[in-house]
Amino acid sequence: MSNIIQRVRDKLTSISNLNKIKKDHDRITALKNRYAGKRCFIIGNGPSLTPEDLELLRSHKEFCFGSNRVYQIYGRTKWRPDIYCVQDHKLICASAAEISAVDAKLRIVSTVPQWKYPPLKGFLRVRHTMKEFYPEPPEFSEDISDCIYEGFTVSYMCIQTAAYLGFREMVLLGVDHSYSQELTADGKVRKFDGVRDHFSDKDKADNLPQLYRSTLAYEAAKAYADAHGIKIYNATRGGKLEVFERRSLEKILED
Repeated sequence: MSNIIQRVRDKLTSISNLNKIKKDHDRITALKNRYAGKRCFIIGNGPSLTPEDLELLRSHKEFCFGSNRVYQIYGRTKWRPDIYCVQDHKLICASAAEISAVDAKLRIVSTVPQWKYPPLKGFLRVRHTMKEFYPEPPEFSEDISDCIYEGFTVSYMCIQTAAYLGFREMVLLGVDHSYSQELTADGKVRKFDGVRDHFSDKDKADNLPQLYRSTLAYEAAKAYADAHGIKIYNATRGGKLEVFERRSLEKILED
């Protein structure tokens, strides 16, 4: 009997989430190619991220994506993201109050229909599709009003969103792609002494990072970008992400 009750609850949760996603569909489609040909910055929360770099972006009036607990740096800078993205279910449930209060012009949550979420007032919802892809790269969504694909990093959500909005140059900053521990493809946990997860020592990875999967997601993003005339650069200061061409932040802002 308990299994039947749980299945009914799961079905009702799915129906509720799908209705919310459907309600936001027209607002998402209205964003398509809104920033055609423009440049954006996708801000990661790695230990290399500094308020000084964010202030530099603010002074140049650069369009920025932020995600997850980027709000923990708000007290050290006047910079704010233009678009805020979040998809991690565990993070959303743990920090719903803080996420609900995030200061950004547009806020988007990628939602798995079968999962129960706390209320996030003012967020646009898109459907999050969980599909096992390893050892192949994940799919890349050409239409986020239909769905966003899992890539084991919120940066993949940001890149898919940026492509849909029409951006033709994307610059990653603070995407260190390096953590104090990670789950390897053979199921082992590797730990690294002296390595920080994020710019804030208060912020630890909510899930055990699977870099072998997220690396494939970045490779899928590069393949899509190369095929569609989109440039993706990595301006992160240090870090271990080597999928994209590296360029210094200062050089990018000079051009």
